[in-house]
Parts: sequence; structure tokens; C-alpha cells
Amino acid sequence: MTYRRRTSTNPAILTIPISDKDADTEIDQHGHSVIVYPSETAVYGESHRPYENGDHHKHPEGDETPTDDADDDFPEFIDEEATGVMRYVAIVQNGISKFAEDNAKWIRIVVLLGIFILYKVFLVFAILHDWKKAEVITWLTVVAWVLGLYYYVFKPLFGKYAEKVVEAVTSVFDKLWAVLVFRIAFYACFFLALAVFFYFDTRNDRMRLVGLGGMAFFICFMFLASRAPTRVNWRPVIWGFFMQFCLGLLVLRWEWGSKTFHNASNEVVKFLDYTNNGTTFVYGFLAAPPNICGMDAVFAFSSIQVVVYFGAVVALLYYWGVMQKLLKWMAWFMQVTLGTTATESLNACACIFLGQSEAPLLIKPYLEKMTASELHAVMTSGFSCIAGSLFAAYISFGACPSYLLSSTVMSAPGSLACSKLLFPETQQTKLGKIEDLELAKSEESNALECISNGAVMAVELVMAILANLIVFLALLAFLDSTIAYCGNLIGQDGWSLEFFLGYAFFPLAYVMGVTHNAAETKRVAELMGTKTVLNEFIAYQKLGKMVGQKLLSPRSAMIATYALCGFSNFSSIGIQLGTLGGMMPKRKALLAKIALRALMAGSISCFMTASLAGVLVEKPMACSMQAAASNCFDPTLYAEVLQNITNPETNHTTLNTFLHSEL
Repeated sequence: MTYRRRTSTNPAILTIPISDKDADTEIDQHGHSVIVYPSETAVYGESHRPYENGDHHKHPEGDETPTDDADDDFPEFIDEEATGVMRYVAIVQNGISKFAEDNAKWIRIVVLLGIFILYKVFLVFAILHDWKKAEVITWLTVVAWVLGLYYYVFKPLFGKYAEKVVEAVTSVFDKLWAVLVFRIAFYACFFLALAVFFYFDTRNDRMRLVGLGGMAFFICFMFLASRAPTRVNWRPVIWGFFMQFCLGLLVLRWEWGSKTFHNASNEVVKFLDYTNNGTTFVYGFLAAPPNICGMDAVFAFSSIQVVVYFGAVVALLYYWGVMQKLLKWMAWFMQVTLGTTATESLNACACIFLGQSEAPLLIKPYLEKMTASELHAVMTSGFSCIAGSLFAAYISFGACPSYLLSSTVMSAPGSLACSKLLFPETQQTKLGKIEDLELAKSEESNALECISNGAVMAVELVMAILANLIVFLALLAFLDSTIAYCGNLIGQDGWSLEFFLGYAFFPLAYVMGVTHNAAETKRVAELMGTKTVLNEFIAYQKLGKMVGQKLLSPRSAMIATYALCGFSNFSSIGIQLGTLGGMMPKRKALLAKIALRALMAGSISCFMTASLAGVLVEKPMACSMQAAASNCFDPTLYAEVLQNITNPETNHTTLNTFLHSEL
């Protein structure tokens, strides 16, 4: 039996039948070197050699000679020599391929340079045409330039010198920080500056200062409930809340920052709304119902499907390495300022874009080495954030996009501050520097496979969310019915789960500075209780209904939006134990032990963010649920018109109203 093997997949290379003992190097008619192996007469390259890894049909003595069964299992190549015109086509193809391989580096440089020049020309025309529209892309370009110059110019040339300067400055600061008088003077100046700022900033509305009292209350409570109050390291606590305050000033108080952030949040909403193109095509009227009054899109087939789209996009960014670079840079900044370890800083930053289940995957190889305090910080960050893929769902319920986005960003440092206050570090960490972390690369072979896998994996999350909503809404109805029944037994009407949750969370809502109106404060307290006991989906849904019924003022709705923006509920404990416990089964007992404390820290982090927003925002914006079109088809009105037409005494007012409506 004879076989064939070839050095290239190009059909122009000849194949020469030989016997088992004639293994040698041949030269084909085009001058290509052909390596012929015993018992395999095909002229292959080494990278295409069948049975090269010995995975299929190896001879017992280690010989690679295939058996007859291999011919049935492994397809044979068609090794026909190119003839006629195709022979010259193959020669040209060989020449082009060889040129591309020999000059691949320069070809890539030329292509990238051409794309770069075209982009700059496009950017100049965009700026000249309309600066306002091109402002976002211009700033993104500036950021890209700064990062590029830093990583490819400054760091290679001056990185070592910069590190020496930073180390020298850090050393001097550490020596000064060790002096008690210096620390006292620093903190005194720091708090004095804050007091002066708040005094002048709230001179027209002192009601906003109530939130400061709420923040002080939460800090004192966490200190008293701390696992080791005497071991608290105040640097991550103070710097965490200070960073939260600075981010709040940037996106809520500074006019330019607030406007820019508001525009950015609108762009995010537009980006997520592209999901509607896919859901409308796949689900039809379930995602885009006809224009009939009272008929809304089915939630399971509309808003929640953004999770699939966003999951695919995040997977693609991860495949390109963009997500890893961005997260490591943000984590480095938080580590330098807060002094937190590499893993907990990276996880807190990842929660801004991902969720409580996805973010820990980035630090999976290091979970076993983490201390109890670091694991507590990981769980707290998960409880205090929301997944970016759920923005569209919350917005559809009536939450303001800018409030959701700013809450997610502000909660990252705040969650670490709350965690380090409730569960101080008492062990020596093994994961000190961000540079020591190696983030795993995507395993997909190309971008299309990455997008497909990301979308398919997100489907599981969609199904989990829908299943939880079904169960918890059913349990809520059951609990309300049971509580109402118990109330009726003693002559008390109107009892429900929200009724008792409102009273339980009323003190917290009041110290957060919701409003002087007790009724509104109680409604916000009910939402906070619903979010903690059930989940934030149900709470945001109820918030949208309250806003639509004008039961909440813009300020109360804003504080409620911030307070609800997190996964801090009892059902999330099971999610985190399942996720983190699956990654490190040996430490699941420890996770279960610290879960309730982490849930409390995550909840307080959300409440702290809400209190700070109440202090900084002077004129809250009013947002509402996505209302149906006012010119929708009204079946009730249509029935009245039909009845009036058949009636001799036609009601012309009803008829005119129907005729002027757009069907």
C-alpha cells in the first residue's frame, strides 16, 4: 500500500509515489523541497503531517504507519497535479503567498498606518463639521493617544526612572505618615476642607445635609459591628469614601462632567437599544407589539435580551485584550490610592462592567491564596454592583440612565471601604501588586467564535434571571396573601410584606435624607426592603409604578434609584456561594461564614452612595417608565364608537376622538 504526503496545501506541488524504504528529500518541478516519509507518500509540510502527534492509529512499536482502518476514518487528500492554465495560476498563488509570508511584518505596518491616517482624516472632518457630535470620539482618541504614548514611549524609555521617583516620594510620604502629628494635621485639613465645601454648597437647601448624617451613622454602625475594630486600617476606608466623593463631584456636581456623563449614559442606552433589531426579528410582536393601548412588549423577549447582546460584546473585548488592559489600569489606580491588594482591586473594577458571577472569573487562579478579608471584599463588591448588561432592563422600569451608570462607578471604591471597615485585614496577603496578576487570555480561535460563545453563555444567565423572577414574584404574592390573612384574623386590613418592610427600613431611609415627607420616605423604605428581601428587579419595577403615579418626588426617586442599584439581596447569597464555591470548594465553609456580613457591607455601600448623591445633587432630574405612544389604538374607545354608530343618538364627541387618533 502506498500513501502520499506533501509540504504545502498548494495543488501545484507534485507528489511522487515511493515505497517504505525510499524515504528521502526530493525536488519537485518548481524547485520546492519535498520531504517524503516512509509508508506515507504524500508530500506534506511538517505542520500538516497526519498522525504527527501520534493520536490516531499508531503502530504498537511506535511506528506512524497507518492501518487500513485509518483510510476509512481519515479522509485522503486529492493530490492531483495542476495542469493547463491552473498550473500558472498556482505558480502565481505560490509567489504571492511567499511574498506575504516573507514581508508579513511590513505589510501589517503599512495596513495599520493606512487605517491610522484615514481615521485621523475622518476625525478632522468630523470636528470641522460638528464639534458637539464629535466631542466624545475626540476625547476617546485623546485617551488612546495618552495611553499609547505611556505604554510604548514613556514606559520603555523612562519607566525605570519614573519608578525610582515614585518610590522616593512614597518613601518620604510613608516616613511622614508614620508621624502621628502629621496624620492628625492631614485629616484635620481634609475634613475642614469638606466642611467648608458643604457649608457653601448647601446654603440654599440645608435639607441636603441630612445625607451627611446618614453617612456618619453608617460609618459608626460598621465600626461597632466590625469583626476587629482595633485592627481597622483607615487608609482604604477614608480614601475609598473620598474617591467616591470625588467621582460624585465629577459626574453629579460639576456642570461639564455632569453633562458629559449624561451624554455618555445616553450613548450607552443607544448602544444597548441595538438589541431591539435582533429581538424584533427573532420574536416578532412579542418584542415589538402592535400600537395598541395597554399592550407592552413581553419582558422575557425584550429588555432582558440585552444580556445576550452585552455578553457577546464583553466576550469580544476580552478576546481582543481590551478588557484586561482596562481593568488592570483601573485596579492599579485603586490600589495606589486605597492601598487594597491586587485581587480585590481588580474584582471591584470588574464589577463595574460585569456582574457578581462574572467578575470573580478574572481572579479565579488566585482565589485559593486570598485571605478571608480579601474574599469578603470580593463578595461585597459583587453585592454592591449591578451587571452592565441589565442597564436596559432597569431603564425600562423607569430608572434614570445617568443615575445607574454613576452609581455603578461610585460603588466600586465605596464597596472596598465598607468591606475593610466591617472585615479588616488581619492576615498577610500574598497578592500585593497588580503586575503580579496574569489575566487569562480568551481560548477562542477567532472573533466570530468568541461572539457566538459569549452569546450562548449569556442565554443561561437570562434563563436564571427569568426563573428567579417567576419564583420570587410568586412567593411575594403568597407572602402578601398570608400576611393579609393574618391581619384579617385580628381585624387589621392592609397588611402586606411591603407594609412591614416600610416600617423596618424607615429609619435608614430617613437618615439618608430622602425627604421630610413621611409618606414618601416610607415608600422609599418599602423599595429598599423589597430589594433586600427579594431582588432589585422587583424593586425597580415598583419604583417605576410609583414614579408613574406621581407618588415620589424627583429627589426621592433619585435616592431610591441609587439605593436599589446593587445585587445586595438574600437570593444573591446563593448565587455567590455557588459561583465562588465552585471555583474553590475547599473554602466554601469560609464563604458561607462571611456571606451575611458581606451582604450587610454591600447594602450599606449602596445606601452610602444614595446618601452622597442626595447631598451633591441640587436639582434631581425626573425619569419615568418608557410610556406607550399617546396615539395608540384604544380597543375600548373603538367598542364605544361601534356601539354609538349603531345607536341613532350617536355620541359625536367619542366618534371624533376615535377618528383623530392614529391607528
